[in-house]
Amino acid sequence: MSVLVDVVNAVTGVGQQISDFINVGIYTLLTKFAAQLIKWYVAAMWKAKLAALVFSWGTAQELLSSLNVSSYLNTAWSSLESRTLSMLVFFRVPEAVNIIISAAATKFVFRFFGF
Repeated sequence: MSVLVDVVNAVTGVGQQISDFINVGIYTLLTKFAAQLIKWYVAAMWKAKLAALVFSWGTAQELLSSLNVSSYLNTAWSSLESRTLSMLVFFRVPEAVNIIISAAATKFVFRFFGF
Protein backbone atom coordinates (compact mmCIF):
# COMPACT_ATOMS: atom_id res chain seq x y z
CA MET A 1 0.00 0.00 0.00
CA SER A 2 2.84 2.44 0.71
CA VAL A 3 4.07 1.96 -2.86
CA LEU A 4 0.71 3.12 -4.17
CA VAL A 5 0.85 6.18 -1.92
CA ASP A 6 4.38 6.96 -3.17
CA VAL A 7 3.23 6.70 -6.81
CA VAL A 8 0.26 9.00 -6.15
CA ASN A 9 2.52 11.48 -4.35
CA ALA A 10 5.02 11.38 -7.24
CA VAL A 11 2.28 11.98 -9.82
CA THR A 12 0.87 14.79 -7.69
CA GLY A 13 4.38 16.29 -7.34
CA VAL A 14 4.91 16.20 -11.11
CA GLY A 15 1.50 17.77 -11.63
CA GLN A 16 2.36 20.49 -9.11
CA GLN A 17 5.67 21.19 -10.89
CA ILE A 18 3.89 21.45 -14.25
CA SER A 19 1.31 23.76 -12.70
CA ASP A 20 4.05 25.92 -11.15
CA PHE A 21 5.84 26.14 -14.49
CA ILE A 22 2.66 27.18 -16.28
CA ASN A 23 1.68 29.74 -13.62
CA VAL A 24 5.11 31.15 -12.69
CA GLY A 25 7.80 29.65 -14.90
CA ILE A 26 6.48 30.84 -18.24
CA TYR A 27 6.30 34.42 -16.95
CA THR A 28 9.88 34.19 -15.65
CA LEU A 29 11.06 32.62 -18.91
CA LEU A 30 9.38 35.29 -21.04
CA THR A 31 10.70 38.06 -18.78
CA LYS A 32 14.27 36.81 -19.10
CA PHE A 33 13.85 36.36 -22.86
CA ALA A 34 12.49 39.90 -23.24
CA ALA A 35 15.33 41.30 -21.13
CA GLN A 36 17.94 39.52 -23.27
CA LEU A 37 16.22 40.72 -26.44
CA ILE A 38 16.19 44.32 -25.22
CA LYS A 39 19.86 44.12 -24.18
CA TRP A 40 20.77 42.78 -27.62
CA TYR A 41 18.75 45.50 -29.34
CA VAL A 42 20.35 48.28 -27.28
CA ALA A 43 23.85 46.95 -27.96
CA ALA A 44 23.12 46.64 -31.68
CA MET A 45 21.69 50.16 -31.80
CA TRP A 46 24.77 51.65 -30.10
CA LYS A 47 27.08 49.75 -32.45
CA ALA A 48 25.10 51.06 -35.41
CA LYS A 49 25.27 54.61 -34.05
CA LEU A 50 29.01 54.31 -33.54
CA ALA A 51 29.55 53.04 -37.08
CA ALA A 52 27.33 55.81 -38.44
CA LEU A 53 29.21 58.41 -36.38
CA VAL A 54 32.59 57.26 -37.71
CA PHE A 55 31.26 57.37 -41.26
CA SER A 56 29.61 60.77 -40.67
CA TRP A 57 32.82 62.24 -39.29
CA GLY A 58 34.79 61.11 -42.33
CA THR A 59 32.12 62.45 -44.66
CA ALA A 60 32.01 65.76 -42.78
CA GLN A 61 35.79 66.13 -43.02
CA GLU A 62 35.58 65.51 -46.75
CA LEU A 63 32.74 68.03 -47.01
CA LEU A 64 34.74 70.67 -45.15
CA SER A 65 37.82 70.10 -47.26
CA SER A 66 35.85 70.25 -50.51
CA LEU A 67 34.20 73.51 -49.42
CA ASN A 68 37.67 74.84 -48.57
CA VAL A 69 36.54 76.09 -45.17
CA SER A 70 40.06 76.10 -43.73
CA SER A 71 41.26 78.71 -46.24
CA TYR A 72 38.34 80.97 -45.33
CA LEU A 73 39.19 80.59 -41.65
CA ASN A 74 42.88 81.30 -42.29
CA THR A 75 41.91 84.43 -44.23
CA ALA A 76 39.68 85.55 -41.37
CA TRP A 77 42.41 84.94 -38.78
CA SER A 78 45.02 86.76 -40.85
CA SER A 79 42.80 89.83 -41.11
CA LEU A 80 43.03 90.35 -37.34
CA GLU A 81 45.77 92.50 -35.86
CA SER A 82 48.76 90.63 -34.45
CA ARG A 83 48.14 91.38 -30.77
CA THR A 84 44.53 90.15 -30.95
CA LEU A 85 45.57 87.11 -32.94
CA SER A 86 48.32 86.20 -30.48
CA MET A 87 45.86 86.46 -27.59
CA LEU A 88 43.35 84.25 -29.41
CA VAL A 89 46.08 81.72 -30.23
CA PHE A 90 47.18 81.75 -26.58
CA PHE A 91 43.65 80.84 -25.51
CA ARG A 92 43.48 78.31 -28.38
CA VAL A 93 40.39 79.90 -29.91
CA PRO A 94 41.27 78.81 -33.49
CA GLU A 95 41.39 75.18 -32.36
CA ALA A 96 38.06 75.56 -30.57
CA VAL A 97 36.48 77.09 -33.67
CA ASN A 98 37.85 74.22 -35.75
CA ILE A 99 36.38 71.65 -33.35
CA ILE A 100 33.00 73.41 -33.34
CA ILE A 101 32.87 73.57 -37.14
CA SER A 102 33.85 69.89 -37.41
CA ALA A 103 31.18 68.95 -34.87
CA ALA A 104 28.52 70.98 -36.66
CA ALA A 105 29.38 69.39 -40.01
CA THR A 106 29.39 65.92 -38.44
CA LYS A 107 25.99 66.58 -36.85
CA PHE A 108 24.67 67.79 -40.21
CA VAL A 109 25.78 64.58 -41.94
CA PHE A 110 24.72 62.42 -38.97
CA ARG A 111 21.14 63.67 -39.25
CA PHE A 112 20.88 62.05 -42.69
CA PHE A 113 21.09 58.66 -40.94
CA GLY A 114 18.08 59.53 -38.79
CA PHE A 115 19.95 59.64 -35.50
